[in-house]
Amino acid sequence: MQALITVEEAESLIRQNLTTRPVETIPLAEAQGRYLRQDIVADRPMPPFDRVMMDGIAIKHAAYSAGQSHFPIAATQAAGAPAIKLADERSCIEVMTGCVLPVGCDCVIPVELIDTSNHTAQVNDEAKPRRNQHIHFTGGDTAQGQTLLTSGQRLNAPELTIAASCGATDLQVTSLPRILILSTGDEVVAPDETPMPHQIRRSHATALHAVITSMHLGTVTTQHVPDHPETLHETIGNALSSHDVLVVTGGVSRGKYDYVAPVLKAHLGAPHFHGVAQRPGKPFAFWNKPHTPPVFALPGNPVSVMACAARYLLPALIEVASGARATAVSTLPATGHFNCPPHFTGLIPCKVNNGRIELIPISNSGNFLSLSGTHGIAELPGKLARKSLLNEPATFYPWV
Repeated sequence: MQALITVEEAESLIRQNLTTRPVETIPLAEAQGRYLRQDIVADRPMPPFDRVMMDGIAIKHAAYSAGQSHFPIAATQAAGAPAIKLADERSCIEVMTGCVLPVGCDCVIPVELIDTSNHTAQVNDEAKPRRNQHIHFTGGDTAQGQTLLTSGQRLNAPELTIAASCGATDLQVTSLPRILILSTGDEVVAPDETPMPHQIRRSHATALHAVITSMHLGTVTTQHVPDHPETLHETIGNALSSHDVLVVTGGVSRGKYDYVAPVLKAHLGAPHFHGVAQRPGKPFAFWNKPHTPPVFALPGNPVSVMACAARYLLPALIEVASGARATAVSTLPATGHFNCPPHFTGLIPCKVNNGRIELIPISNSGNFLSLSGTHGIAELPGKLARKSLLNEPATFYPWV
């Protein structure tokens, strides 16, 4: 490993070496969770017509002001039908929520405030209708040509609703990077295998695949390589030429069989960094050389993998997709305790309830069972370790 750097320095070096992905066009129906790479503008005012906001009757308010409270029902205006004209100001038109305001009307009285019999509407005494009430006027939400969505926004249900309302049936979005999750180690076997007494089932790839794909940040494939330097060298060489991002787990520390860093150095030269003053995840390393994909080399312990993914990998993938710096959810008050050297930064699994962080300290970075029910990590300076914290400001990074 190299001399340890701070988490801030590690984040900065990663961000300096990221490039935005190319653009592709996809159907609106397939765009959920993707990052928009165009502006969406209103193709017409919204609403595009004077829209009735309540079931009831539409009248000319001047007639009510003149003392009239009984209104013969001349017609019914349905939603989706062209506007009917009020021919006689002493009558009314029955209206439905969402329909166009009948021509000649300027007041809508809700059905709850009228009594109807013999094709006549009687306005109740408590109604006291006002001119222009319950009418959503043309352009009240936005004018034609106004920008409604901007490049870099993530497309979730509200944004997709807006795009659909503008007739944007094909959207320019960031293309998904091809991501390889490469796990290493002789001690791990596939989840569907029965491990020997000295082995464990691998879980890194499952966890990373889940968080990346759930956020629509890439198309993910997984592969496992034993602790054989020649096999590892060949596999990484192939991966560097066939993928856009490489995530390696394990084999980056100082153990006798930790071959990942030497193999990556043989392919790519010295890393931008190898070693961060953080717990867990100290051996974390990063490469990104010209014309090669970025390589995130994560320590092998499960909690270290998840902590480094939340703190560095996911924000980097979001920045690549959106073209803008990914931010933590927020700074929230944290309560609890954690263990960490005073000159390190703690990345502590936590739960978030009602805007407050509950620290979930782990016994060691291999104890992935302690992650159940947690929501992400809280970042805190090591000088606060081994203290009982109460509402201490902490930066929160979610799993998803």
